[in-house]
Amino acid sequence: MKSTRKTIGLVACTSRKGLYPTAAASLYRSPLFDGARLYAEKRCDAWFILSAKHGLLHPDQQIDPYDESLNQMSEVQRVVWSRKVYETSSALFGQDEDIIFLAGDSYRSHLQPLFQRDGHRTAEPMSALGIGRQVAWLQKLGREQARLRDIDRFYDLLDRVVASAPERLQLLSAHKSTSVPEKRGIYFFFEEGEDRMSRPFQPRVVRIGTHSVSTGSKATLWNRLRTHRGGGDGLGNHRGSIFRLHIGDSLLRQSELECLFPSWGVGQSASAEVRQSEVEVEHAVSERLGQMQMMWIAVPDDPSPDSDRTYLERNLIALLCGSTGPIDLPSRTWLGRWSSREPIQSSGLWNVNHVREDYDPRALDVLETYVEISEGKASVPTRSLAPAGWRMAPRARAELQEQLKLV
Repeated sequence: MKSTRKTIGLVACTSRKGLYPTAAASLYRSPLFDGARLYAEKRCDAWFILSAKHGLLHPDQQIDPYDESLNQMSEVQRVVWSRKVYETSSALFGQDEDIIFLAGDSYRSHLQPLFQRDGHRTAEPMSALGIGRQVAWLQKLGREQARLRDIDRFYDLLDRVVASAPERLQLLSAHKSTSVPEKRGIYFFFEEGEDRMSRPFQPRVVRIGTHSVSTGSKATLWNRLRTHRGGGDGLGNHRGSIFRLHIGDSLLRQSELECLFPSWGVGQSASAEVRQSEVEVEHAVSERLGQMQMMWIAVPDDPSPDSDRTYLERNLIALLCGSTGPIDLPSRTWLGRWSSREPIQSSGLWNVNHVREDYDPRALDVLETYVEISEGKASVPTRSLAPAGWRMAPRARAELQEQLKLV
């Protein structure tokens, strides 16, 4: 989960500079540098500037304007520059510090392997984005600081659950209900290679779900997870698990095999013959799910559309994506990018519902109470913790927006 190691941000210099000698942090003039600087100041324990002329610069170091660029250097010159930066950093960086590159490939290509060779973990959270999208993402990060704090709080709460009960973070290879003893709860999935952009080295949640949201439902948390995972023989039924359906759909589209399995996702039930024709895909889905990790939090209130589990599921999904889109974007190779469902592609979640809604920040208080219960610090509540009438709030906001359009 969240790393306890310190992080060092490395921000690339830019060609646009001020006219007079000043501190390095104030010399460079571009939206990309401004956004990267804010990221480094807010999200890293310390940060430095990668300068084509000076190598590694402390933000407070006084320098004169200059006109040099790594793009003007030969490959050999960039190798020499990288070694110079690395040698300077060796006296400043601890062995257990992580490096976050807020810089392009010309700055990273020879320098990053030197850090990795010495055991530093490195990340380049914006490497999948072009310059324009990098600027847009960094500006979004600056605009949505309040939401980002809530997202950080959400992940910190999940970390607390894992810290108090490590068995709750496990591969979906469990085959007994005793592995998930809680009768009701909310669950979270993670995938290898999917980390947060705004806090690298921390796994990114890729699906949030629950169960028993209809009054009188007898479904349990284990039953829901078992349906997603499939049987011990690797088979499953995607018509009983929307999660399996989404993964199979993406696998088929990624491999361009949709035409070979036209029945996938068709109908609520299927004949034995149809299901037999889909066995290969069901096996592939089970294998993919078996590579994921998941955790859960017990939320033992009664089945109901107004349950705390429904409230948490809806608002936590909206928190991670919401009306303005996700802050922590999926990796360029995330399987969901091949989904035929646009909400999955754009949200970075294996969820379709609630991904474009606004979230209620009070949901984090409710979540924290259930985390405290799991830690043994609080008692199970005798009534719902969700705000009264919470299901009507989104509808009321939508109606108000429609009324304002008519004014």
